[in-house]
Amino acid sequence: MAYPLGIGRAAVDFVREALEKDGIKIRYGISPKKLTTLERDFMDMEANLQAARLLTWRASWMMDQGMLNNLEASMSKAKAGLAVTLVTQKAVELLRPLGYSRKCLLEKWMRDAKINDIFEGTQQINLMIIARRILGYSSKELN
Repeated sequence: MAYPLGIGRAAVDFVREALEKDGIKIRYGISPKKLTTLERDFMDMEANLQAARLLTWRASWMMDQGMLNNLEASMSKAKAGLAVTLVTQKAVELLRPLGYSRKCLLEKWMRDAKINDIFEGTQQINLMIIARRILGYSSKELN
């Protein structure tokens, strides 16, 4: 899951740089009521990406420790796939025409994120695996 997380991080960094170039700075540490929609959207992008990264690190750590990590691996795949897809789509949306331009890599990252989400297993399959593990059902019991 490192590749999609890298795509997400690149998209967030690209948006931050583009906004700063336009004189827009993301204000942290203020009341959520005072944030602009753009700031809230950007912070949501960062939060989703960080959650996916932490789940991936946990699954990796468990594997390094020799622990079974089937549930955590499926959780990290599901979260990372969805998070990076949403992050790259929001990045394209926030940058408007520049986001769709082939002059920058953002629109390619959006396509790559969706392709990777499909490659890692569709969202529904990973969610089914997670549900089975949490509820303790076999694949025959929960379809």
